[in-house]
Formats: sequence, C-alpha cells, structure tokens
Amino acid sequence: MPDTVRPQPSRMGIGALLRHLQPRFPDLTASKVRFLEDQGLVHPQRTASGYRKYSEEDVERLSTVLSLQQERYLPLRVIRERLDRGEDPAADSEPQQAASSEVVTAGIEAGEPAPVSSARYSLRELAARSGTEVTVLRELLAQGLLVEREGAFDEHALAVAVAVGRLGAYGIEPRHLRVLRGASERVVALVEGSISPLRIRRDPATRQKAVQRAREIAALCLSVMSAAVHTQVDDTVRSFGPPDPDGGRP
Repeated sequence: MPDTVRPQPSRMGIGALLRHLQPRFPDLTASKVRFLEDQGLVHPQRTASGYRKYSEEDVERLSTVLSLQQERYLPLRVIRERLDRGEDPAADSEPQQAASSEVVTAGIEAGEPAPVSSARYSLRELAARSGTEVTVLRELLAQGLLVEREGAFDEHALAVAVAVGRLGAYGIEPRHLRVLRGASERVVALVEGSISPLRIRRDPATRQKAVQRAREIAALCLSVMSAAVHTQVDDTVRSFGPPDPDGGRP
C-alpha cells in the first residue's frame, strides 16, 4: 500500500498575519513583527524568494508575546527565555495595577502628562511596575531622562519608564532619545521665563499663581509639540503611498 502524503501545514504571509492579529493588537505593524523576529521571539520559514511564512505555532507564539507585553509588561528578554525553555512565560507575574502602569500607559497613548500622586518607587520597583529592565533605567538616569528625588521615583518617572519600554519593542533605545532631553529643557526655559516675575513676591497666593501658570504653559507647549509631531508624521506616512497588503517587502 503506497505511503500517504501528509499535507503540509498551512502558513500565512506577513500581510495575512497582520490582518489576523490586528483586531486584538491594533498597533501591530510589519516593522514590529520583524523586530520581534530579530529578538528571537518568532521564527518564520522563508520561501526561496525570501518571503516570511508563519505557521499556526508562530501565530500563537507571537500572540502570547504581544499579550504579555500588553498585559504583564514583561521585558522581551524574559519572555524569550521562558518560551525557549518551555516554561509558562506568565508565571510569577501579575497584571499591573490600574493605579499605576495601566493609567500611565493610557495617558501616554492620549498624549497626557503622568498623573500627580504621592507614589514613590525604588529602582527595582520602578522596573517591576514598568516592565523595563534595570539596566535601561540606569541608562535613562545617566542621560537625565529619569529623575530620582530623595532616593525614590515618582509617577513621572514611571511614565518615562513605561514609554521607553514600549519604544524598545520598535528598536528605539534610550540613546536615541537624547534629543527629547534638549526639547524638554527648552520648554522648561519658556516656563521659567514666564513665571520669573512672580518669584519676587513670596506670599502664598503668588506662589500658587506661579504653580498654576507653570503647569498651564507646560501643558500648552506639550499640546503644540504633540500636534506638530503628529502633523509631520502624517505627512511622512502619506508619502509612503497606498499600503501593500503583503507588508511591502519579504
């Protein structure tokens, strides 16, 4: 009796992969999928012409990675090592509390500043809350993008840590963010110049007025910067032309 030929498992291209996963992960892009491949988190087959083809196991693994990033804020290195060892990558991790990481992440997506609170974190607590590795946080400290006051970090520091951790998924490292330090210093200079006349008087009412003015000016400057950046990014995206359903490249 002749041997039966087993059908080959079906595989999908990167365009089909995005259409399959984007309903759950709307910000997923072909570039992010390729970055996760570069980090050893997914291993698609390559056709003779070099195109990526993803199996059902690849799709399931990628979905797991994205879920752990989104819900548990685990570093990619930790996820990869646990998956490669065949361990449950979600073991010993809990979803972040809404009062910290989820709220901060929502604020980042909305372009809002970090909420003001009395929460204070050590460096390791900040790493655990944000899902960003301690080595990355130390680099942010050295560059002045992360500020430690009286041996602790506040919600503003948490917002920075969360954002930088998410940027890492796109291949953007702390060293690439030095330009943001210069931009923030120029905004602060505008704020300080505006409130400097109020420093002459020391009464509580004037002090409160200075605080309110400083925060309002900072918020308005951030609104202008956000709108300007989004406008230029929209122009850049439009220059790409119509989208390629197969991801634009092998």
